[in-house]
Amino acid sequence: MIAVFHYQRAWRLAALAAMMAGSLTAADPAADPMPTVQQNALVRKYCTTCHTDAARNGGLSLEHFDATDAAPSLTAMMLSKLTGGVPLETVRGIGTNARVAALVSPEHDVRAMRAAAIPIPDPATIGALIDALATASAGATEWSIERTKPAGLTASILREISSAKGESESYRLIVSCNGAAQEGTMQVTMQVAWSPAPQIGKLTAAVDGNPGVAYTVGGSQAAAALALSLPLPAETLTIRDLFPGHTVQFPFANLPKDARQEFATCFSGDRPSKR
Repeated sequence: MIAVFHYQRAWRLAALAAMMAGSLTAADPAADPMPTVQQNALVRKYCTTCHTDAARNGGLSLEHFDATDAAPSLTAMMLSKLTGGVPLETVRGIGTNARVAALVSPEHDVRAMRAAAIPIPDPATIGALIDALATASAGATEWSIERTKPAGLTASILREISSAKGESESYRLIVSCNGAAQEGTMQVTMQVAWSPAPQIGKLTAAVDGNPGVAYTVGGSQAAAALALSLPLPAETLTIRDLFPGHTVQFPFANLPKDARQEFATCFSGDRPSKR
């Protein structure tokens, strides 16, 4: 399966090399970004076919996606999907819609959008969407805090692993707390470049350097989501061995203090004692 990913990324990186050499005509740098209403319409049309509340393929629903306030870690995962795993910094560094669009031109087979089984947009539209998501993903590697109704709190953060060959796997951690029920959830979503093969394997999750807990991972569309039954880390959550030699570390030491205090009411072992 990994060999397939290497092959699929190779032609994307070849296209990128050509772009960086200046072989493409640059788009107008003053062009307006894609309006959020258009972003939302494209996501509803092409993404919610698979990513519904009911199906949650890859652990993700986009039925309620709103580009005006989407978490940076979410738009980063969407960007990775649309570009076939091209690293975030690479996409952001390209700098113009025309060059970004070249990564996902029709000849490159935009499978993430083709999954909707309807004609995909023109390359310029896809490029503009990717450019908008690249802008929105700024800050994805830092904690993003969101309030949810009626009494919820969610924090999310992204980690990305890239090899010397430019390959990229994305790991998104979501920590949620229902304050009214004092119930907390911790979920990690893992995504590699598009492949029809499901992502299946094992990983180890460890809190604050303690012995890890083994989990079996299974998913579809080269993505998987896993609920972790772990206490809230004080310093780090470390994910190991989904891919050989890969270690991903999520930093909890810099989780905002007020968010940590609220999360403490929702996770076993972190709740304040009752007197």
